[in-house]
Amino acid sequence: MEYGRKNPFPATIKEAYCLARDNVKETNHYIVDIANSGLEYKPGDSLGLFPHNDPGLVDELLQKLSASGEEGVELKRKGGFTFREALMEHLTIHRANRKFLKPLIAKLPANNRKELERLLSDRTALDQYLNVRDYIDILGEYPAAKFTPQEFADSVGGITPRLYSIASAPGTHPDEVHLTVAVVRYNSFERDRAGLATGFLADRVTVDETHVPIFIQPTRGFVIPEDGSRDIIMVGPGTGIAPFRAFLEQREMDEGKGRNWLIFGEWFEKTTFFYEDEFRAWQESGVLTRLDTAFSRDQDKKIYVQHRLQQAAAEVWKWLDEGAYFYVCGDKDYMAKDVHQALIDIAQEQGGLSEEEAEHYVNRTLMKEEKRYLRDVY
Repeated sequence: MEYGRKNPFPATIKEAYCLARDNVKETNHYIVDIANSGLEYKPGDSLGLFPHNDPGLVDELLQKLSASGEEGVELKRKGGFTFREALMEHLTIHRANRKFLKPLIAKLPANNRKELERLLSDRTALDQYLNVRDYIDILGEYPAAKFTPQEFADSVGGITPRLYSIASAPGTHPDEVHLTVAVVRYNSFERDRAGLATGFLADRVTVDETHVPIFIQPTRGFVIPEDGSRDIIMVGPGTGIAPFRAFLEQREMDEGKGRNWLIFGEWFEKTTFFYEDEFRAWQESGVLTRLDTAFSRDQDKKIYVQHRLQQAAAEVWKWLDEGAYFYVCGDKDYMAKDVHQALIDIAQEQGGLSEEEAEHYVNRTLMKEEKRYLRDVY
């Protein structure tokens, strides 16, 4: 049997431990057992995971809907299930979506519709509304709306897989996939909540017991150079460090002559320097040529990975000019944009290029023509 996204492998977690050394951040390392799955991967690939919902959340929602959970429902392209099964394994209920509001409005008296209709016409306000609410919250706000199990199932979205950059090289860890996962927790409307997948892994998975549906999502281009003599620069703050742990394991196995430069950022050196012992060992062995760190909250003025790039501008330019590959993994909304701008600034200042020439060099030459600037951002 071949496993993939449409037919995920029921894996178990062999080992789970916390990478952060205090309660400031909850970032965990998971080792997924893929023995006998036939699944193969390479550094740079991602693992797709289908999480299950919190049983407690399902019970609360069933109560709100005045349902037992034993009712039958039909899900598109999936078939028939009990309502409880659908809520547990197939429907997204930890956060409400836009799709739900139209059938909700249709069930309300005319005088109760105005606020929701206004939200539907204002995308920013709608996003803010939905971002902090789940269906329990909304049904509590509009108790006049009554849904049958089938109506509710038809009105909400299905669970989509979460993708995590793989933090291991297959040759170093046969039959295993390693993950670096930051657990999302927050409180909204006086209820404690967690991310769907991160809460599932942290709170509801029992090591060696719970089956976790997984598949491998191959990368299109976020790969190590085939030529082992090529240098690489890796920028990976937070959980963005994951693929670069895999890269370094692979580079160590390949025994290539290329240099490896890692720039890692987090909050505190003492408590959130993920995989510090491994990186120090790679420094001592020579696998890791250079290690720069940016711990933003260890001093009054915050220091981020883009600042370390700028501080090492001359050396970054020298590596790039000599053919190095440049990798970025992590937050696309802020970090990746700042790193991108830092690269343009470096090209302008160190390469003697005009602003237009520097932008062309980074955006066209490095990224598209030579494909030496590669990103895995989310």
